[in-house]
Amino acid sequence: MMSNYYIKKLDNAQYFLVCIDYHGLATYVDEVENDCLIQSNEGSLIIDQLLVAGNGKNRFFSCDFSYGKINFNTAKRISGTDIFRRTTSELLLNQTSKDLKYSILTDYQLELLYKGKL
Repeated sequence: MMSNYYIKKLDNAQYFLVCIDYHGLATYVDEVENDCLIQSNEGSLIIDQLLVAGNGKNRFFSCDFSYGKINFNTAKRISGTDIFRRTTSELLLNQTSKDLKYSILTDYQLELLYKGKL
């Protein structure tokens, strides 16, 4: 079964999650909480919902997690940094087999994504 997300460790306390379908994180939170990176660590989980929410103000948010449990009470919307945007581009373009032309993204946004600038 293919996962609906990718997780990557950014630094010693930050983990980055990219949703790779049109469902939000709430749809597969149990699967994420059982992911080995989430089970064996604690820190901040930065979530990019580009394919869920588009490239607007609700694209990025973060929340704390600890050893298999995401604390949604700590969730807050955050601004996307260039590092976050490049990480999303890398993960979506290098690891997904899904055809992004049928996603929520416009042709212009897809062009930016392919250039690593979305």
